[in-house]
Amino acid sequence: MKEIPVKDLFSYIDPFSIHEDPAIALATDGKETNGLTIGWAEYGVLWSKPAATVYVHKTRYSKHIFDEAEYYAICYLKPEHKNVLGYFGSVSGRDENKIEKCGLTTVKDDLAPYFAESRLVVICRVMGKNDFDPASVDAGVAGWYAREGVHTLYHGEVVKVLIAEE
Repeated sequence: MKEIPVKDLFSYIDPFSIHEDPAIALATDGKETNGLTIGWAEYGVLWSKPAATVYVHKTRYSKHIFDEAEYYAICYLKPEHKNVLGYFGSVSGRDENKIEKCGLTTVKDDLAPYFAESRLVVICRVMGKNDFDPASVDAGVAGWYAREGVHTLYHGEVVKVLIAEE
């Protein structure tokens, strides 16, 4: 992987199409590493820093890891590995070690783990986190949370961007 300037990130992704091009968010708490498929994220500027926010639902096994992590990585996989997105979205880390069983190579970066098979990796330092408040939005959005509760938003400063070398 080759590091590029953070300001060049949007040359490699469209921030409005993550629902069409999902990724895997990975984090470690120093004891465990786990990840989940994400189809929602936000990119922009927060507190005068380039930022990415990921959402982790309170029922997801990975949540306790993200709660303790200082950094997380957003991994956009190469097309030949897109099947792993379904695996990470349907199997829980409660039941098996997805990192070991997914067939991808985990790189243990000093900041956050990521997959070597990624075409793009966005590494973020956690700047803050908060639970989503469904009472603050219209009924169509609040419906997402009627049965199982809310997501926690992890606001990260984008500190490193890596692209696959060709």
